[in-house]
This record gives sequence, structure tokens and C-alpha cells, in this order.
Amino acid sequence: MRNTLLIIDDSELDRAIFNEIFKKEYRVLRAATASEGIDLVRKNAQDIAIVVLDICLQRGPSGFSVLERLHKQEGCGQLPVVLLTAEAEPEWVYRGVELGAVDFLVKPLAPVATQNRVKAIIEDIWGAMEEQDEDAPQGKISLQEAEILTQRWQKKFMSFCQNHDETFPSYTQRLRIITSALADAYYILFPESGLTPYDCKLISMASGFAEVGQLALPDDIIWGGAEQPEPGRSQFFLHTKLGGEFFKDGPEEWEPLMSYCSEVATYHHKNYDGTGYPTALARDKIPLSAQLVRAAMLCSDLADRYEKEHDIFRMVYRALALQMGHTLSQKMLKAVDESQKTLENVFRTMKLHRKPPEEQAQKPQVQEAITARPAPAGETLSQQAKNTRTQLDSLLRARWAKRSDS
Repeated sequence: MRNTLLIIDDSELDRAIFNEIFKKEYRVLRAATASEGIDLVRKNAQDIAIVVLDICLQRGPSGFSVLERLHKQEGCGQLPVVLLTAEAEPEWVYRGVELGAVDFLVKPLAPVATQNRVKAIIEDIWGAMEEQDEDAPQGKISLQEAEILTQRWQKKFMSFCQNHDETFPSYTQRLRIITSALADAYYILFPESGLTPYDCKLISMASGFAEVGQLALPDDIIWGGAEQPEPGRSQFFLHTKLGGEFFKDGPEEWEPLMSYCSEVATYHHKNYDGTGYPTALARDKIPLSAQLVRAAMLCSDLADRYEKEHDIFRMVYRALALQMGHTLSQKMLKAVDESQKTLENVFRTMKLHRKPPEEQAQKPQVQEAITARPAPAGETLSQQAKNTRTQLDSLLRARWAKRSDS
């Protein structure tokens, strides 16, 4: 298990106290500034188990910007961050959770309580991951390798989307958390499904690439969305086929991550009763990975619809219950019910803060409009998707080889 802790705090006293609490069991790194902390993370990313980050660096709540930068840094997506504050203001707590913080510590630090909470987080996150890596099928990708790969892909994906919907990064983060909660619940409720904790993690990683096929469509088709008249509507739903092709025939050592990404990209618009796109498959013949992501997307969309309600989860659950047998299965509805605590927290803290309708009209939503260039003359959309994937594979292989040699 990882043996290094990092505290980023401009208070020399608090850094010294933190060091004193943990120095017998862990290697403790200390940073007085944001830039120093980011640099230490970059140099020690494979060893750091947790980051404790003061919200009020340099006399202001700049710790939030550090938190954002940490989670965007390659190889740090799984790195747990605990925020440290002298005053646990509710709006700061909500913002911290939305940005990915796993817990809060309030100054002055109580040594025993601080030690217990930090150690529990480390054991929960890294202990579980190591156990699951040990359970990974022989010859298949480890969870740590899969996390590094998906972070790189996500960074590329976001670079295409950054000028079209500023809420898209938050949306994909929320989708991944919801997918993870549903997958974990499904695994517990229905062991006969064959789902394992290893699979649950990979499926949650794959959820962020559901809409990747839209990158191969012309702008006007994407902006028209699912409700546009024919022939645009059928062209729009081609993105499911293109997304699936993007991840097919990937390197064997990246399996089953590539297969899950392909399934999710292909069937995320597929309803349980067989309606939706693509037209093939229905009910339990639809890959379970895609069923989980489809349900997560429905939960997210309904949460947006009912965000002003007092009990968002209850409203979401009722709406899904009315769609049982159509958009989702009875088993999936039970998984939603089993995930209530997690979903309530997500719905309460991870709101997308969309702009007013008049502003949205000027900047289409990414779920409906991820812009791309039309395929060059003489090149089919399928060829374009395959060529783009091949280029990405080459880039990622080169970087992975460089990382392995270092």
C-alpha cells in the first residue's frame, strides 16, 4: 500500500502537527504553497496515498483551484484529497465535495481523530484497489493501468469539448460516480449476473466515453440532437455505432476495458425493451455495462429536471419506476433503490449550474452537441473513427512505453 502523505498548508505550525501525527507510520511531505504542493504531487504521484489540503492558502480559498489542478493531473484521478479548514462553511463543504474532496478536517487538529480518519480513507481506497488488482483476471489490465489510460483519454476528449459546454467535465464525473454506485449495488444484489468489483470499476471508467462517437459527426447533425427530423435523426444516432467502433480491436493487454468502452458507447441510448438505438438487441441481451450507464444517464437527467424539489431522489426514483420494463429493468430499479445514499449525496452536491436558457441557446449542451469536423471527402465516418482511434492508440502506447522505461 502507498506510504506517503502530503500536506499543503501555509501554516508552519499545522504542517509540523501533521508531520508529528503521522511520521512514525508514513513518509510525510510538506508544502507551504500551491505550486510547491503541485510539484510534489507530480514527482511522487505513484507513492502518495492522500493529500491534505488547506482551503485558505495565501489568505483566500485558493485551495479549491489546487484541488481542481490535482484531479486534472495525469495519474492523480484516484488520489484522495482531504480539505483542511478552520471554519467549515457549508458552501465550502458543498464546493469541495463537488470538486472531488473525500472528507474535511477542521482545525485545530485532534491527533487521534485525525489519524483514525486519514488511515481509514487510505485503507478504504488503496486497500480495496490492491485487493481488486490481485483479483484481476490473469493477463488482463490492472485497475491502476486502466485508471491511467482513461485519464489520458478523458483529457483528450475534454480538449475537444471545452469550448462547447463548461459543465461537461462535471457531468462526466457525476455520471461516473452514479455508474459506480449502481454497479456496486447490482453486484451485491445479483451475484448471479457474474459482475465482479473489478468489472464495476472498469465500467464506471468506461461511462465517461459514452458520447465519444459524436466527435465524428458534422456540427449541424449534432446540434440537431435526438429530436431533429429525418434524415438528421438517423444520422445523429450513428454516433453510437461510431463510438463502438472507436474502441473495437484495441490492444489485448487493455482488455476488458476496451470492450466495456465499446459496449457503453454503442448501447447507451438503448432501452431495456429494445427501443432506442441501435435497433438490435433487447432486454438481457443488452450488455450489462451499457444498461448500467443508461440507467446512470437517466438518473442524472432526471436529477437536473427535479433539482428544485426537496427530495430529488424520491422524484427520480418515482419517474424511473414508471419507466420500469421500458427504459430499465426491474433489477436495475432495485439497484437504484439500493444506491439511495450515494445518489442523494450526488444529487445534492454535484449540480451542474447550467446557464439560463437564453445563454444555452448560444452554446449547445455537450450531451446534445459535441462539435467535430465533417469527414473529409471520400472518407466514411467509420474510417474516420478508426483512423482517429489508431492515432490515439499510437500516442498512448508511446507514452506508456516511456512511463514504463522511466
